[in-house]
Amino acid sequence: QYQEEIQELNEVARHRPRSTLVLGIQQENRQIRELQQENKELRTSLEEHQSALELIMSKYREQMFRLLMASKKDDPSIIMKLKEQHSKV
Repeated sequence: QYQEEIQELNEVARHRPRSTLVLGIQQENRQIRELQQENKELRTSLEEHQSALELIMSKYREQMFRLLMASKKDDPSIIMKLKEQHSKV
């Protein structure tokens, strides 16, 4: 009688059986772990890209500083050399 009442209450409340709920929770946990792993990989990738961009920008600033200093000296040979280096980079 107890089982019948529980089953009737579950049907009325539209609950799924316990085994179905446990299976659903296990699947959700698996998906959460996969998403956490993907998030970790994306975070690592972002850090690598930021590091590369910082390196590129520091090189760019260095070249611009050299170009600015050379233009102040009005030395055309240095300016041309820096422009060539910059175009290679």
